[in-house]
Amino acid sequence: MPDLTRADAERLLDFVSEAETLGGDEPFTGELLVELGQLVQADWVTYCELDRVRRRNLVAVGRPGDGDEDEGDESDSLFWDFVTEAHPVCLQHQRGDTRALKVSDFYSLRELRKTRLYEVWFRPLDIAHELNVPIPSPLWHTKTFLFDRSGNRDFTERDRLVLDRLQPHLARLWRQARTRRLLSAALAAVERASANDARGVVLVDRAGRIEFASASARRLLREFFPGWRGTRLPGTCEEWLESDAKQVLVRERRGRELIIERSGGALLLEEKQPDVLTAREREVLAWVARGKTNNEIAQLLWLAPSTVRKHLENVYAKLGVSTRTAAVASFLGLLEAEAS
Repeated sequence: MPDLTRADAERLLDFVSEAETLGGDEPFTGELLVELGQLVQADWVTYCELDRVRRRNLVAVGRPGDGDEDEGDESDSLFWDFVTEAHPVCLQHQRGDTRALKVSDFYSLRELRKTRLYEVWFRPLDIAHELNVPIPSPLWHTKTFLFDRSGNRDFTERDRLVLDRLQPHLARLWRQARTRRLLSAALAAVERASANDARGVVLVDRAGRIEFASASARRLLREFFPGWRGTRLPGTCEEWLESDAKQVLVRERRGRELIIERSGGALLLEEKQPDVLTAREREVLAWVARGKTNNEIAQLLWLAPSTVRKHLENVYAKLGVSTRTAAVASFLGLLEAEAS
């Protein structure tokens, strides 16, 4: 199995370190894409976030100097009505394969040039080769980096390996930026916050002592860590911080879930309600929301049609509905509530 050279490994670590210093409320800026383009050479480097269920463009960031042509509603309609259903890498990522993938994994350049996808999408953009890597995400908020080239030079296995190795770091950078945004909003609302709020903020010093905790944060700590009354964090939280706290801390109690995320000396506490639907049921509903039939969903997810029907029967029972339309409406309502 191929591995990165020492030089490539060092460049990857340098990029991750540099990306940490560039971190702000937005995880991936044009400046960061410039640095990423030094690791994997391409004519265009783009980052996008999409809601593939409701067909919305959420975020689009291009590398400065690559060009930013706005093709308007016609291109947007073409993308949602055709490209996402025909692009082989999009389809594979939507099936849950989160590896870095090239278009040439599915078509040779000669084969690609014979497709309608090339005629209506790649050719007008002068793209001959594409390599994409996603941050593992649900269909209602996908996050993908796209590397495109014109000409005959395809991306290499080294390029793919760099992005596969980088993927968990990119995911962490996205989470850290989200935490900073939520913390900023929570801190701005601290004075008018209620103890019953689902989110709370704790500020700690370098020794782990609590310098400030919102009323809701104190309530959440008491409820999820019975017996806690002190000026220090619960022992589990202190151990988590000492371990560098790169991943979120999850605490479960009596069917409820507390998520704790760190940004510098600030902690964001957020109570989450347990998921009504399983991950697979959500995935099936996401495709239903896009107008797919049971047979089409079965093909996309590599399931038997009877399995898809069973998932939908479970969904109807859990959501208290009896039709696909009602299930989709309820599902979209859940997504809106989670996004708020």
